[in-house]
Amino acid sequence: MCDDEGDLWSFMLEKLLSCCYKRRKFLQVVATLLGPLMLRALRNDETCQRTLCSLLEFDLIEDRDFQLQTVTTLQSTNSGKRHYAVLCERQMHLRQVQQRGGPRKLVLPCKSTDADVSRLLSSGSFGNLECLSLAFTQVTSACAEEIIKLSSLKYLSLWSTQFDDSGLRLLSEHLRNLHTLDLCETPISDHGLAILAEMKSLRKLNLNSTKLQPETFAWLKKNLPLVKEFDIRYTDAWACT
Repeated sequence: MCDDEGDLWSFMLEKLLSCCYKRRKFLQVVATLLGPLMLRALRNDETCQRTLCSLLEFDLIEDRDFQLQTVTTLQSTNSGKRHYAVLCERQMHLRQVQQRGGPRKLVLPCKSTDADVSRLLSSGSFGNLECLSLAFTQVTSACAEEIIKLSSLKYLSLWSTQFDDSGLRLLSEHLRNLHTLDLCETPISDHGLAILAEMKSLRKLNLNSTKLQPETFAWLKKNLPLVKEFDIRYTDAWACT
């Protein structure tokens, strides 16, 4: 830690978290600095308190004793208690959403917004939901926080939505059972589409009318061996095939 007792380190951490928000790989690196994080959190550093909450949320603190110590650290200050309470509330809602029951398929009306998705998924249990279509709705990446709660999801259509790189990054870290993903006519960048290589469970991928480039398509084919059907029509990659 720096001679300033960690002020600069905390500032840098805040900036990095703001651009790599909740990226599992980044948080795995941060988890190796648990000691400094807890010390700063004890001293009312809210950046470190929020980071500790993220480590708990992603289950990145493996040792049970360290988990308990992290919780105790958060509960030792008023700001820490507040951040931990938000985490607990979010986790409670997550467990409710993931309870078995509810429909297996949802198709939202074409004018649905992020707020509509949040409102709907807050209304009951969706542990059985396997198919979600948001095609031609007005949703953005803001609804990714709700979608990742659907642990049984196998089919997701985001056709002609405003879903972008940030939302796709979040989906790639959480939706481990997804088989079919439709990103047709979304504004996701070519760089963002490369993130799909982390979604190893995919079997079918629609990238029609996206910014997909030939190099990224080759990368995806190499890293997604289970995908049997790629739709790359009306992309630069399609023009080169």
